[in-house]
Amino acid sequence: MEIHLNRRSPLGLKDQLKGQIRILVQTGELAPGQALPPAREMAALLNLNRNTVAAAYQDLGREGVLRGEAGRGTFVAGGKMTGRTGNLKRIFDQAVAEALDSGFSPEQITDFMLNRAATCFPGPAGRRVLVVECNQETLDDLTATLRAELGVEAAGVLIQALEAQPGLAAERLARADLVVCGFNHVQELRRVAPDCPVEVVGVMYRSDVSIMNELLRLPAGTRVGFTCANQRSTESLYKEVFLASGSSLVKMWAGLDRPAEVQRLVDQCQVIFATAYVFDRISRMAGPGKRVVRVELSLDPANVKLIRERLSLAPVMDRKREV
Repeated sequence: MEIHLNRRSPLGLKDQLKGQIRILVQTGELAPGQALPPAREMAALLNLNRNTVAAAYQDLGREGVLRGEAGRGTFVAGGKMTGRTGNLKRIFDQAVAEALDSGFSPEQITDFMLNRAATCFPGPAGRRVLVVECNQETLDDLTATLRAELGVEAAGVLIQALEAQPGLAAERLARADLVVCGFNHVQELRRVAPDCPVEVVGVMYRSDVSIMNELLRLPAGTRVGFTCANQRSTESLYKEVFLASGSSLVKMWAGLDRPAEVQRLVDQCQVIFATAYVFDRISRMAGPGKRVVRVELSLDPANVKLIRERLSLAPVMDRKREV
């Protein structure tokens, strides 16, 4: 595995590392299941800060390119994303070779190609994005964010609907330029649509770090409840919170689609963490004697940047279709 970083490039070192690993996976030079060097070793090889490498691995993990296994390391998650990537690599390598033969320096070639690329590709505005999530509130929020930030035509569908109607997946995917999917649902989508015709970008909503710190301040033995719109989204959204809060707390979680369990959670827990989607309803159920903490969820700006980037590279589809 050869990776060469250019410290004079306008691209940051982390973005260069991510891009080169992504290409190695797409061209098959890194095979599914192949281990990557630990972040510390990769950092030493490339003369980078270990945190830069770790952040690149984490970003590629969220994209579904890599996967981390606790105690084992980081591995390639998937195979070639497209059979045409090898052709693109040959075209690019030939262009670079011709430019070098013509007397241009590597710095001149890099600067020209990066700046020229910015003027060659269509922007995201007007492109069609299909958003896949597990609860309607997150789905509505994410589609609205993409419309506002990127000017795309975004439509949403629940992963539960695709699982219940496999034919629906093929129908909706055929109308999209790109699929944006909750990272925790990427594998579920691939099971429903193993031959997905467009690229899938995984994104993740995160709760404010202050929530985790607040959990750490609670006395041992405190009964803590976690809730969101449904059980599936509750378990997905709070997974990291469960782990970060350790074993000293008594934890319960329930989605609003399980009313009996939500009522039991409200009755038994001293502190309840509720996402903004359900905060008002949980507050009314809990009454004045309970402490209900509002959990604001946010989409990392890096996710929007990645979607913009992938849309710029996605083939332009038939404009007569409707998402």
